Amino acid sequence: MAQSKVTKFAKLTIDDDENEETASPEVKLSLGKTKKVVMDRSDTVSTIGSIIHLSLYDRIRIETQKILDKRSQLQIHELIDNKRVNVTPKPIDLPHETEGYKKLTRKYSAPKAEDGLDIISFKSMTSTIMKSRSSRGVGFRLSLEDIINGIGSERMLLDLESARHSMASFDSSSSSLSLSDAHLVGKHKLPFIRIVLRKTELQLLYEQRSMTAIKNTEDANFVEMDNKQYDYLTIGRGKIRRRSESEAQTSNTLYKARGINTDKTETRDVASYVSFFEMYDTYMQLDDIEYGFNEYETKKLHISQSQTNEEQFAMIAKLPSFHLASDIIKRLLAGNTYEEGQRRFRNMMSVIRTMDKVIYKYSLKPLFNINRASKDNIRKAVSDMSFCYTNGDILAVSYGIYSYQAAKLPNTGEVCVWSIKNPCDPERFYSYEVPVVSVEFSPYMPSLLAIGLFDGTVEVRDIAFYNQPPVAISQRITSPGVDPVLAIKWIKQTSANGQEDVDPFITLSQDGSVTQFNIINSPFLSGFRLMTLERIEGIPEGLPGIKSSTELPQQTNRCAQGLNLTKHPTHLDIYYVLTDEGCIHKCSTNYQHHYLQVLKTHEGSVNAMDFSPWSPKLFLTCGNDWCIRIWMDGIFQPLVTLKNISAPYQWAAWSRVHSTVIIAINRKQCEIWDLKRNILKPMSTTCIGKSYNTMGIFSLNGCAIAIGTERGQVVVSAFDEMPFPPYYQYDTLEKAIYKAVNNFPELLIELKSVGYFGYPNKGFVKPP
Repeated sequence: MAQSKVTKFAKLTIDDDENEETASPEVKLSLGKTKKVVMDRSDTVSTIGSIIHLSLYDRIRIETQKILDKRSQLQIHELIDNKRVNVTPKPIDLPHETEGYKKLTRKYSAPKAEDGLDIISFKSMTSTIMKSRSSRGVGFRLSLEDIINGIGSERMLLDLESARHSMASFDSSSSSLSLSDAHLVGKHKLPFIRIVLRKTELQLLYEQRSMTAIKNTEDANFVEMDNKQYDYLTIGRGKIRRRSESEAQTSNTLYKARGINTDKTETRDVASYVSFFEMYDTYMQLDDIEYGFNEYETKKLHISQSQTNEEQFAMIAKLPSFHLASDIIKRLLAGNTYEEGQRRFRNMMSVIRTMDKVIYKYSLKPLFNINRASKDNIRKAVSDMSFCYTNGDILAVSYGIYSYQAAKLPNTGEVCVWSIKNPCDPERFYSYEVPVVSVEFSPYMPSLLAIGLFDGTVEVRDIAFYNQPPVAISQRITSPGVDPVLAIKWIKQTSANGQEDVDPFITLSQDGSVTQFNIINSPFLSGFRLMTLERIEGIPEGLPGIKSSTELPQQTNRCAQGLNLTKHPTHLDIYYVLTDEGCIHKCSTNYQHHYLQVLKTHEGSVNAMDFSPWSPKLFLTCGNDWCIRIWMDGIFQPLVTLKNISAPYQWAAWSRVHSTVIIAINRKQCEIWDLKRNILKPMSTTCIGKSYNTMGIFSLNGCAIAIGTERGQVVVSAFDEMPFPPYYQYDTLEKAIYKAVNNFPELLIELKSVGYFGYPNKGFVKPP
């Protein structure tokens, strides 16, 4: 059964004051009637004394209290099941500690309007009293409540203004407060505080200043190093540090006995006379006196004086200082014989452009020969050479096995570091129990030299120090290959933790495996395999394959034989592997065991590959099919083919001085080609010597070439009677290439689609 609910309002009627005083007021509910409601009544009191002015805040509060009192007389009744229920909301009263505080608050918070007096609030009155005290010299003081409620508003200013006018007429005799009321005021007097603002000294708790330094200065390098170290320790791998737990025991405090304490040493000045002769003799004797650990050296020196001259010379010859002094003397003596060749090697005797008559013969002028330092009768070929990337006078030559046509193969190998200042004696000499196959200087740390041996071992030496052991050697655990290391190339790699570590290098073995080695804080190299070459299946891009009728159905070796390595001039992670199948495998250090591209360039083996110094897309290859082919990256057909009629090419490279000149070496002679003049035959052919040639390498300035032979001899020659280098090298090269492919319309269209194929601003970049 649903309940009916009706809400009606009723007014409370108070008959008179007598009923209010004697008994509880009679409350009558009148539904729907209008009656007069008396909210409050008091005797009218005439105004005594001066009128007390109220502040704006107190006036608003009085009016608000009147409205609240009037609202409290209303009641709300609801009719629920024919029964009236009082549902008037009860006022929210905050609990107070004492009844006296409640009475005081009720008495002074809502003055009655019938009194006819403008009674000031207790809070304003106390503020007035305080201000009066302040004017008497006590000081300006405010209560904690006044400070909290008045700061940041106009209330405090209004209270101050109203209190200033009211204090003239306010005194204890005219006060309307009774004794009990004064007792309540004194009892519940609020606490006062005194605020004094003074300027204090500045206390620096923390400061972090920013530093700015000029780029490429010593301070800037220190700031960058400090930032890298901070990032490494906070967000890099440095925040993960190796920790270990260990037990420790604090030692007991050691005390000295009084008996072992020494007396204080007292010093005093004493007059004495010393002559100049005595001082001279004393200082001369100081050099002969040895103390402490040098006593053994003094005894050893006295013992050596009793040895023979031969024994003393043998001991002196082992000293690094003696070796350096002897090298300097040898360089001076060699300069008397090879001074003209040394000047020509450094391009100090160049041809003047204003000469009346110049004949272009494209010839080679021999400067001097570098013979093998060892005096044994074993024939060792020049297997590899490398110039230092920062000092063009230093040349490293490895001696070992180049081909297997010799009647007797050597069982040992050597590495000699030569200086052009002294072509007679090597600066450094390292001997090995196996033949040396490859050698390569680091372009990033010029003193490091990587050496590859015939048994698959790789080691790194620092040639800056005389007679020192290797920096690091490979292990069979990380490099299990046993085939000869035919090529070595250093690669630039950014460290993960931001520190400047030693750059790694990659090696190519004869079995087709590419291994990367890292130099770590260990006597051994850290290596891992990047690539293992496989036989090509199918038809690759490039030259069309020619199938032979006598081809075996199955290969005895599934891995291709690696012959050489070449790095890309702009992409640091790209390298090319040359194989005996006539293919070039484009690989990356970021993708292991994957080919990026395979290009068929020759019918036989590919022996060398070189990029043009004026184009990162133009490169040449030479092979055992007696051809030199020029390729463009993105075009799978050779642009130009240079053929020889005598022997296959073992080495070929672009000239570092002329953009259209190519130097090629075969077993018997050295050829110079010029694409601008003739692509059918070389401009000149020079026979180096009676022995077979192995390889060649340009000097750093590109004006000379070093050619190695199978008898261990290095022939250093200079380019003589060459044309003057053009002012616009790239334009000359581009014009020569377009002229060479002009008879092939389809190839010409593909070449034009490539567009500009040079470096930015037609610059020069030395191939790696």
